[in-house]
Amino acid sequence: MPRPSQFDDRVPRPAQSSPQDRPVAGQTGPARPDGAGPMQITMSDAIGGPRGIVDSALPTVAFVMVNAEAGLTAGIVTAVVVAVVIFVLRIARREPKQQAFSGLLAVGVAAFVASRTGSAKDYFLPSILKNAASIAIGVGSLLVGRPLAGYVMAGLDPRYSRWRHDPDMRRAAWWATGVWIAVFALRFGIQGVLYLAGEEGWLAAANIALGLPLFGLAVVATVAIVRRIAPPARYGPKPGSARVAAAAASQASDTNRHQD
Repeated sequence: MPRPSQFDDRVPRPAQSSPQDRPVAGQTGPARPDGAGPMQITMSDAIGGPRGIVDSALPTVAFVMVNAEAGLTAGIVTAVVVAVVIFVLRIARREPKQQAFSGLLAVGVAAFVASRTGSAKDYFLPSILKNAASIAIGVGSLLVGRPLAGYVMAGLDPRYSRWRHDPDMRRAAWWATGVWIAVFALRFGIQGVLYLAGEEGWLAAANIALGLPLFGLAVVATVAIVRRIAPPARYGPKPGSARVAAAAASQASDTNRHQD
């Protein structure tokens, strides 16, 4: 009776997945070797799921609640402590450090401004001013014919590096920039009115509702616009995809050889 080892070369071996074949965040199914696989970004992907919303909202909620019960100084201290704890947890969870640091920095600046002015509503002033500056920069980029979204597109995907010379790419960049201008304008308008009215509680609610959830919606809308007007697959395979395709072909060849 033949030993099992005699049939080893005739038994098909399961192909081992490589990092390029594994699904990535915001994409369903394995990544395609040509780099042109469908990009499906959901709201949950863009904002980091429910945990992302909670993490972004906790410092603001803590500030408003403690400020109402124990005063401005206690509210500021609590917000900073909560932000530091979230920062440490994000690092421990190995989440992007830039995201963790930007959240801590935003709370730190807001707390500093409120502590200097002695007004709780000024905790939200840096966010309002940032939105105003973003509107001006976005509109300015459209007026000079250099929509900012085009530079972001080129930075995320080299196939968009010639966006200034392609009509569809320019149009996609224009509309994507318009989406973000609308986001900043909505934030500035609502928060500005509430700030002038001194409505600290409603300011906190608006800050949370118009923060990460609206950001996620804008990301999804931006991706949809770019892929609709200037789909990346139209401009050829993504640079570096030849190596992935060669690896996939080699793997398929090895599998077929084992099956033969």
